[in-house]
Amino acid sequence: MKWRRWFRAFHRDIGYVVVAMTIAYALSGIAVNHIDDWNPSYVFDDRAIDLGPIEGTTLAEREAGVVTRLGLDKQAVRGHFLENDHDFRVFLPEGQEVRLDPATGRGTYKRITERAVFFQINALHLNNLKGLWTYVADLFALAMLVLAITGVTMMKGDRGFLGRGKYFVGAGLLVPVGAIIYMYTG
Repeated sequence: MKWRRWFRAFHRDIGYVVVAMTIAYALSGIAVNHIDDWNPSYVFDDRAIDLGPIEGTTLAEREAGVVTRLGLDKQAVRGHFLENDHDFRVFLPEGQEVRLDPATGRGTYKRITERAVFFQINALHLNNLKGLWTYVADLFALAMLVLAITGVTMMKGDRGFLGRGKYFVGAGLLVPVGAIIYMYTG
């Protein structure tokens, strides 16, 4: 049949177009599946610091001393808090903070940085970008649907869907169906 030739062409060409996004979504999917073991988007680093005694009688002066010694942007500071005489905290964007004893200047600097590559592909996969990207992601999902349909219908005879193909599709269908049954009856 002539339509099989068209399906092969669609399958091949659409496959070429979406190969990069398929790899990105696959890597992101694996990373996000293991979110209990690690954060796929961010690296958390609690670094010990020793700034020396922080001078100042007011909390604002102490904050300024911490900011200056660490070379931080003053505009990035979200606030400060003196929990007790030995625990001064300076709050920074995205949950970062400096926590130290003002008398000694010793403490920790909690930094959060974006994990290279994974931060970007997770943003795409989880659609954190919204807006136009939603339509790009929808087109990608539609392309994957076309690849699935053209893939199972390209072959004919005993190697096609009505031959051994139906067993492979059935085996693939058992995985999500089995997972749903397990989740809702176990």
